[in-house]
Amino acid sequence: MGEVGCMLSRRAFVLSGVAATAVTLTGCKTVPTTYEHADLTYAHLPPYQLLVREVFVDQIYVSPSQSPNVEHLFDVSPAQASSQWAKDRLQAEGSQNVLHFIIKDAAVTESKLEKQKGLTGLFTYDQSERYNGVLEVELQVLSDQGFKEASVVARAERSVTVAENIKLREREKIWFKLTEDLMTEIDRQLKQGIAKHLNQFVM
Repeated sequence: MGEVGCMLSRRAFVLSGVAATAVTLTGCKTVPTTYEHADLTYAHLPPYQLLVREVFVDQIYVSPSQSPNVEHLFDVSPAQASSQWAKDRLQAEGSQNVLHFIIKDAAVTESKLEKQKGLTGLFTYDQSERYNGVLEVELQVLSDQGFKEASVVARAERSVTVAENIKLREREKIWFKLTEDLMTEIDRQLKQGIAKHLNQFVM
């Protein structure tokens, strides 16, 4: 083999070694072993620029933080998600009137489901719990004198069941999806309600 051929051969060997190293490094990339949820934020959606001088978030609903309620165990509860929606999407751009975003209900309750009995129950995994979520919010525009000028109410209900052999992190994923689904419906209703009832306060 000539000198040029030898140089090309050595270069090919080096390149192949780099490629092999790259493949090896890629193959050894660390993959998280635990579930990390995405935060529920709404800053990517266009804000409502409102002719009010201030926006208040009022959480009337208070979680009992005990069974059958479970929303206090969520990574992102319906109340937290709806509050974030208000902060991300409602912007005060006026000089009078105030807007109150009221969280009236944000409960998620757990109920036990009846399991199959006998031999069938021994060899099957039943749906063991049902989670029922309710989220209700209201937008109120009040004059500086405290009179209600306009309002919009949105209410969403969703439910989901889980199997008896489900792992904790899988259950948390389902809880997160439940909150997300509730907020999707709330967002849809508020969009319609604002266009219909608060149109005169939107820039």
